[in-house]
Amino acid sequence: MEKSIEKRELREIESISFPVRPDRWLLYFQEILMFLLTIIYSALAAYLYEKTVIEIAGIAILAGAGFGCVLFAMEQSIENESFLYDNDEHLWRFVIIYLLSFGASVLFPMIPAGGWPYLVIFVGLMFFSNRITGLCAGCVLLMITVLIKENGIVPFLNYFISGLVGILVFSYIYETFKIWFPLMISLMIQAVCLLVQELLLAEGPVTAAMLSVMALNLVVCFILLLLLLKYFSFSLVYRNRDLYMEINDPEYPLLVELKEFSKEEYYHAIHTAYLCDRIGKRLGLRDRVIKACGYYHRIGVLKGGNNWVNLQMILEEQHFPEEMKSVLQEYADDEERMVSKEAAVLMICDSLVSSIRYLFSQDASAELEYSPIINLVLKETIESGRINHSAVSFGEIQAIRRILLEEQLYYEFLR
Repeated sequence: MEKSIEKRELREIESISFPVRPDRWLLYFQEILMFLLTIIYSALAAYLYEKTVIEIAGIAILAGAGFGCVLFAMEQSIENESFLYDNDEHLWRFVIIYLLSFGASVLFPMIPAGGWPYLVIFVGLMFFSNRITGLCAGCVLLMITVLIKENGIVPFLNYFISGLVGILVFSYIYETFKIWFPLMISLMIQAVCLLVQELLLAEGPVTAAMLSVMALNLVVCFILLLLLLKYFSFSLVYRNRDLYMEINDPEYPLLVELKEFSKEEYYHAIHTAYLCDRIGKRLGLRDRVIKACGYYHRIGVLKGGNNWVNLQMILEEQHFPEEMKSVLQEYADDEERMVSKEAAVLMICDSLVSSIRYLFSQDASAELEYSPIINLVLKETIESGRINHSAVSFGEIQAIRRILLEEQLYYEFLR
């Protein structure tokens, strides 16, 4: 009992401590650099816009306090490993986009408030970090612009709402990269916010110039968002797609090594990957990810035992995609809560392959009734409690059952 308490207390201590990284000094340097430049440049910009000493001090203090929230969000994201893509390994991306956005934010007061393309800034900051960090950083820059421009609270609220919507809708393209729906939604909300700001809440009469500025803002946002999305599609999304095509090849060197180590483990992985792929495609899951997890979910045996420590070591050595690592951690780490549908499907397929192969090992010529076996595997999976917190629904469990029943001819290859 005392050992279990000590272990739990140790996990609690570890859960509130920041991770130790070999490049920690570089992270500190980048964070301090952004913090100091935010304060110095905001004060300098306020001075150049001929603000009073009190106003300059106030803008600098608020900018520093706001960026303190950004720093906290960054540190929490590093601890939780919740950065999108591989941004936690390349923080310089966020540093560059933040400094460029900061430079733009202090120039925006020179143009009418209806022409600020803050939608692109919010979405760009999110893409190069994650949702909470991008939102905090975007709000800080927007605050600096509004304080310098002295336009009141309306522009801040309008651009905050459009930026928030942009972050929310674009955050869902992380896995599918279907861009047109979020692009249209974000621009539509931006247009509505601009109309409220320039038409309904305007102090003077509406002019053609005001409408032209609004239209130009939407066009600029549209073009810049397309360029931003194109960069991510080619540098990150398609790169991962090509990587999955490579690692999902049964002749991939690591799988060949597994085959030489143990043909039993190799063929178990092949069969599991096949079933995962079939279910993933039918249910609309990340089929490339789940297929790769099927291939490599037992690769830890190459390090002496198929546990999460060994599995993680190999995944890191091979530089496999983060989303794949996340699913495998949910599956292999007993202390990790299983929440993704892919991890639940992997568990079911692995259990079914193990059960059928075990029965054939007892009698290779046996004529098995697969329906009771599939029902039993699903029943035991549910009763185990491992998928209690999973996003997979009861209807999807039934769909998985039907898909597995359709593959009865394939199970003959497991003999």
